[in-house]
Amino acid sequence: MLRKILENEIDSLNVEKALKNSLSRRKPRPCGFTIHTGIGCVFKCIYCYIEDMGFPWSIKKYSLNGYEIVYSLLSNPYFIPGEKGSLIAIGSVTEPFHPLTIDTTIDYIDKIAKYLKNPVQFSTKMYIDNNMAKLILDKDPGISPLITIVSLKKHRLLEPYAPTPEKRFESISNMRKNGLKPFLFLRPIIPGLIEEEFENIIDKSIEYGAVGIVTGSLRVSESILNKFIKTGIDVSELIKRLPRKPRGREQVSVYTSDIKEMIAKYARKHGLIFFTEACMANLYTHGYSCWKMIHLGYDTGVKPKQPSKNSVYEIASALNISVEDIKLSDYSIYLWISSGWNRSILLSELIHSRYRICVRILRV
Repeated sequence: MLRKILENEIDSLNVEKALKNSLSRRKPRPCGFTIHTGIGCVFKCIYCYIEDMGFPWSIKKYSLNGYEIVYSLLSNPYFIPGEKGSLIAIGSVTEPFHPLTIDTTIDYIDKIAKYLKNPVQFSTKMYIDNNMAKLILDKDPGISPLITIVSLKKHRLLEPYAPTPEKRFESISNMRKNGLKPFLFLRPIIPGLIEEEFENIIDKSIEYGAVGIVTGSLRVSESILNKFIKTGIDVSELIKRLPRKPRGREQVSVYTSDIKEMIAKYARKHGLIFFTEACMANLYTHGYSCWKMIHLGYDTGVKPKQPSKNSVYEIASALNISVEDIKLSDYSIYLWISSGWNRSILLSELIHSRYRICVRILRV
């Protein structure tokens, strides 16, 4: 229905271009559907994975306008529209508030809020001034801002061309005083470095008005590891935490669970909300909670529906998927299916959107 309205009313909509775009087929990630407002980045952060994915150290404006992004999402077979639908994340392969991408980013935020109303989140290292903070609030009052800061002492080695952490703290302040709910995005956690810095980073985040913190682990490829070594930063702790040495472009996660626990304890002690996953912050700023948030003690938003085995069986049956067994835990649901694997992604997204519960689907 909405696609037809867009086709009939919007002159600047290129349907063919929207349908050809990979977003119309892209599968959701744990943080939701990733939307690109540009391709590539000029910051050249040494921990960044985009070069290994084939993206350049330059920025090219994305080819779709806001109407076409909405149309492409509506054409995606896995996307669930609506404020209780799929989550959307902006900022995975580019800087969304760089001068080359900022107009596109605002256009996307505006059109998604107007036509879809899905929860949107962005991550940024750019300086957001008062006027931009007001504009973002005007387009989507519930939007979830994540401001990336990973080091104060080594930021020039780690993020050679990004704005300083001080400017990013000012972004937090500007967004908070204009009515947004900014989170410190401490991702990636860099072992051997962050242990001595996280308290200071958190203290300054509180001083500048962050409402919470989201952490995330470091993933390294062979080239990323070599970049760390070339900076002269001590990587012995990082290497010790790798399950194996990465080969080529393979990305291997660095073990950081114990460090996250230390960060969580300190953050909560000082009154900050602490989330282990970005999607929780997205739900929080939009006034919702999920079962994992409730499990962690953050029962502040609209409580999600309680899933039942029968309701999940009904959803699977409607998709012609044979579910052999279901296991429910505090915040996760496990499904074992014997047929309909090609429709399991849609099943997962439907269950996640309806019940805000982590979904794991396994083959029998």
